[in-house]
Amino acid sequence: PYRGGMRRLALLAPAILLLAGCATSAPPPPAAGGADPVDLVGLWRVSDAEGADERTWLRLDAGELTLWQECGYLSGAWVATDALFLGSIYGGNGDCISGNRVPELPWLEAAAGYTRTGDGWALTDAGGAVVATLSVDGAPAPHPDIIDDYTRPPVVTDATREALAPAAPLPSGFEVADVTGRWVATAPGAPEQPFVEFAPDGSWTGSDGCNGGAGRWASDGRGGLLTTSGVSTLIGCDGVQVPGMVASARSAGMQFGELVLFDAAGQELGRLQRG
Repeated sequence: PYRGGMRRLALLAPAILLLAGCATSAPPPPAAGGADPVDLVGLWRVSDAEGADERTWLRLDAGELTLWQECGYLSGAWVATDALFLGSIYGGNGDCISGNRVPELPWLEAAAGYTRTGDGWALTDAGGAVVATLSVDGAPAPHPDIIDDYTRPPVVTDATREALAPAAPLPSGFEVADVTGRWVATAPGAPEQPFVEFAPDGSWTGSDGCNGGAGRWASDGRGGLLTTSGVSTLIGCDGVQVPGMVASARSAGMQFGELVLFDAAGQELGRLQRG
């Protein structure tokens, strides 16, 4: 969507991406849910947020995030359920990038859920405290390196609704999992044991035995699991693609003492054991 092949868009180095967006707050407690993530699609002025000013807007399309700031724009992705919200930044234009690093965004890094506030939304941290308020109020000025559509609210289509549709519930026979901690997979021949560790602060790290991965996570206490992830190296490996499984997971359950990850359609992605 960007002019000139996304001219001036700065993609961050993998090592930087893996560090970007890690939360400093714990995953949210069990949530009642009931919201529709489709209603988050729009162009929102950001207020009541650390580091935000009158030129901060957040544009949310189906999985695509654009954050307008005084310096220009940042690009990223977001995921949401009826109660949870996670956003991450992976790049931006040169004026917003300093030394191949995105600026710190404490409010976005802390966001783990959302609630309705009149005609807008409040993004909340793991404890339910508001970290940002989203409201319909104006629009960013056009930027020479991004098409004008990105200064306007996105249109909700059938494809949007499909992309943000609820994940399948846990299959019968599975218990809701507390994923916090370290989980490992058996992979004979891998240089290192494939693993993922879900930290209490809402960050996760992992490896397929050769390549590392990292991001953020949140769970709703009902089996739902959301994750974000950065890029990874692409070394050929005989391990188990644990970071990829985590990045694709939308729910998690326990069966026979194993953590089982499922995708949005309810298909099993893989099994892990406490390690």
